[in-house]
Amino acid sequence: MLPRSLLLSVAALAVACQPAAEIEQEAEPLPLGVPINAVMVALIDFAADGVWRPAASETPLTDEQWLLAEQDAVNLIASTTLMTTPGTGTNDAAWVKDPDWRRWTTEMRTVAIEAKAAVDTKDQARLGLVGDRLVELCQACHQKFKPGLPSMGITRFPIYPKRDGTLTPP
Repeated sequence: MLPRSLLLSVAALAVACQPAAEIEQEAEPLPLGVPINAVMVALIDFAADGVWRPAASETPLTDEQWLLAEQDAVNLIASTTLMTTPGTGTNDAAWVKDPDWRRWTTEMRTVAIEAKAAVDTKDQARLGLVGDRLVELCQACHQKFKPGLPSMGITRFPIYPKRDGTLTPP
């Protein structure tokens, strides 16, 4: 008879050695857990600012500014997936089912990928065009889905660190 601890170790090892494909098939996406609007205020709005502000700069971007723009472009790309997942907000389920929502979200993803490509090549003129398109997309979506209520009561922290580390009001 094998000791109980050895049997438990063998059982744990068998589970740990389960093929990755089987584990992946069992996994379901995690629920969003917050309203989509909270994602927009906390992630998308902040990341979009980090793309269109440097895009509008009339002076050449520094290496640090390019790195920050890259980070914000990546955050925008990732955030578009969250925008297609209903969260806990009152309007979330209706939003993600709306064809316009899906179209704007898909286009935002495309524009965010273009922003990342512009950053990768340090093409400030291209980044400017991408930033302009991003502003247009955000405004069009807000006009349909959140007219007059851009944050719907969800607010960002009132004082933001600037890129140079000092604090400034939003």
